[in-house]
Amino acid sequence: MGAAGRWIDLGAVDGATMVNVFVALAAPVAAGRSPPTIVVLYPERPFANVGYHQVAERELDLAYCRAQGIPVVRRIVGGGAILDGPWEHDYLLVLPPGAPGTDGGVVGFYERALAPVAATLRRLGVAAERSGVNDLAVGGRKVSANGAVEVQGAWILAGDLLLDLDPEAMSRVLRVPDEKFRGKLARGMAEWLTSVRAESGRLPERAVVVQTLREEFARAFDISWEPGRLSPEETRALAELIRARTQDDWTYRKDRAHPVLADAPLEGRAVKIAHGAVLARLDRKAGKLVRVTLLHRQGRVEEVELAGDFFTRPFDAPLEELERFLAGRPLDGPALAASITDWLARHRVTLVGAGADDLGAAIAAAGAIAPTAP
Repeated sequence: MGAAGRWIDLGAVDGATMVNVFVALAAPVAAGRSPPTIVVLYPERPFANVGYHQVAERELDLAYCRAQGIPVVRRIVGGGAILDGPWEHDYLLVLPPGAPGTDGGVVGFYERALAPVAATLRRLGVAAERSGVNDLAVGGRKVSANGAVEVQGAWILAGDLLLDLDPEAMSRVLRVPDEKFRGKLARGMAEWLTSVRAESGRLPERAVVVQTLREEFARAFDISWEPGRLSPEETRALAELIRARTQDDWTYRKDRAHPVLADAPLEGRAVKIAHGAVLARLDRKAGKLVRVTLLHRQGRVEEVELAGDFFTRPFDAPLEELERFLAGRPLDGPALAASITDWLARHRVTLVGAGADDLGAAIAAAGAIAPTAP
């Protein structure tokens, strides 16, 4: 076995710890103050987990979450809103720059980092294969969702293994048009999600899952993962992150960015408002979902909100600046795409799961929706 790494088993944790612990590790690992690290952990109780570029109020039934005492957290990784819970087991891979797998860009990193996860699933009786860039699936049904992000120089993979499923609970926290649709959503989850239990006929012990992951990551990276714990520096950083990122200013930052757009109609609809302006909302499926909320007047963008389950590099790309940059531009898809491409290049931002053409086309399509009277 080659180099030595650190293996941290945190066991059951709360949602705020789960989505922030790898951020606390990033700078120490990148600088070499801490070794390459894998953290394994799982939610002690369910929590609603919203992607970095999503509007929580548009994705989650926040009233239900409050009534049921379900915490809402915002992660720095893209992707969609989901209810995380004890039915899963998670892993966080944190590597310094130049480590194996980091020299092939984000696609190469996914390929290297997901190989041991797929091998773990096979040993658990699940024949999972890559699905898209960042997931593992069985017959098109996702059993492992993953997100890669670069933070302060560290390369990070955050992922989970669905050991079991609770589709009713998972669908209940999501915002839907009506209860009939919610029932369809719960049934639909069985068509695009699966679990180790469903595929293998048994629920594995967590100790077996953890040990198998450790062995496969050791084989894939030629690293001996030795048991360890958070350093004092990392413990302090994690406490500060939890303090700051359990505040509403963080959790609902995207929700508060466009108060003028707060009363947007349902997806696929537009409504006339005062002074000849039209407020519209449209979802467009690219590789990932792009969700546009648009206020337009006389064929031009007045204000636009870009959200969805796509990813950006860097993770905190200032899309609000892009939104302001697009104000006043004609509702022409190719022209909007060209403007977005220019902005992305100048700000050194990369979109993953959607492209400038997808954003431009979605904005133009939202502007083309025939409005109804207020």
